Amino acid sequence: MSIIPSIPVIQGRKKTSLQYNGDALLLHRPHEEVRIPLAAVARVRAEGRSVVVDLTAPAGAEPVAHQVDGASEAGAAMFVAAVNAVLPGVVGRDTTSDGSVLVEAQTWPRSRRERKVRLVKLWSAAAVGLVAVLCVLISVAGEAVGVVIFVPMGGIAAASLVGGGVALSSWYREWHLTRHGVTTFAAEVPSEPGMYLYTDPAGLIRNVFTWAGRVGVKVSYDPHDPGNVVLPRAALVRRGELCLGLFLAFCGLFMFAGMIVMTVQAFLGTLNLSEPA
Repeated sequence: MSIIPSIPVIQGRKKTSLQYNGDALLLHRPHEEVRIPLAAVARVRAEGRSVVVDLTAPAGAEPVAHQVDGASEAGAAMFVAAVNAVLPGVVGRDTTSDGSVLVEAQTWPRSRRERKVRLVKLWSAAAVGLVAVLCVLISVAGEAVGVVIFVPMGGIAAASLVGGGVALSSWYREWHLTRHGVTTFAAEVPSEPGMYLYTDPAGLIRNVFTWAGRVGVKVSYDPHDPGNVVLPRAALVRRGELCLGLFLAFCGLFMFAGMIVMTVQAFLGTLNLSEPA
């Protein structure tokens, strides 16, 4: 009995992948899945660490291609050889037709966690960029020693501002959902401590994790996005988070304002960091 080797899954850069799935190739990208029927594939080829799927096209037309970069060369070679060997036997395959009309794509939005992480990265990059600009400006103004002050001060200011923004964002999300969302009870799964289930308006059962140690917990979720759920906390905890967020944000803004004022004074000639106070 002959053994047919399995067709490998191609893992590429930026969380992309390509796999053989019986009658189609599935191309996965972040937030998108593209289904390419084998009947739409003219050929698959390997170019170093890239795998290219050429779709069928009428004579004289430029074929559409889907590409995955950063794959293993050995895996790419095996994948290409295996898929190309299957293509001639595909029922209904016409190499002179437009294969792109058979391709289906499904997209989905970024999750709340991904959006939050992306926003934190943008805030951090903006804060660090501002510190770098201020360091350059105060050096141009003739007070290069100010860089020694701005670097640690700017680092603390950036961390405070980002930390305050995260705390305020978390507080606002809970405040908004508890007042404008749907509040219900979630029941614990007896066989899985810490997992609680609730049902959304569409009848879909969703889960949330918490170590509450109770049979049921109160949850609040967005009626337009039932997966966006919070477990309402005690008022004292929420107020503490609000105060912490405001304090950190104020400290960050105050330190950045101080750095900007020092930079302006350096250009006006009223600041001399080289002389002792």
